[in-house]
Amino acid sequence: MVAARRSVQSGFSRLTDALSDPAREAMVSALFGGKALPAGELALLAGVSPQSASAHLQKLTEARLLSVWQQGRFRYYRIADDEVAGLIESLVNVAARTAHAERARGVPMPLRQSRTCYCHLAGQLGVALRDGLLGKKLIALGGREASITDQGLAWCRAEAIDFKPGRDPHMRLCNDWTERVPHLAGPFANAILKRLIATHALAPHRVPRALRLTPKGRAFFERLGVSIPF
Repeated sequence: MVAARRSVQSGFSRLTDALSDPAREAMVSALFGGKALPAGELALLAGVSPQSASAHLQKLTEARLLSVWQQGRFRYYRIADDEVAGLIESLVNVAARTAHAERARGVPMPLRQSRTCYCHLAGQLGVALRDGLLGKKLIALGGREASITDQGLAWCRAEAIDFKPGRDPHMRLCNDWTERVPHLAGPFANAILKRLIATHALAPHRVPRALRLTPKGRAFFERLGVSIPF
């Protein structure tokens, strides 16, 4: 019986255990906007001592939720990859559904309108981007994944978006916790957000993780045939 039980275990309890502590949740939340931060700054954000932060970060890296890279004498932590970011976004989505309605109404409007979700675009603008790409047949949707079309590759060249399709899925659907419908995640969506930020079509907002749409950004979405919802 024990052997049979082990054979069907997927190991997700290790992930849920790693995310179950409020300090570790705060650390992961601080990194969710695509940032890479040192342990000392994460300790301050989580309200724990440097020694406690070290233990928390070790648990998160051992669970492969965070990755770490060395620069000089500093170690920087970040969300491990886009798949982990999708998992966390889904957990946020579930938490938002079960939270009190007053808390849901308390989400700042800039976050609802446009924000980063790891390395891709989320919020109303992220959903509008998905709709625009589908409407122009620049992407083809199949289940929870999507691929770029030949028209999409031509559009990338016209917009100077640096994306080269590989063997893995070009993008996937990621549940949007404020809009309750999916936006796009994955390499192609990441490349679009990188270009929008580089060209100042989107600019940082004073609200953490929120992005401000500039006139260049409005022109980009107009070329895509998207009506901006704000």
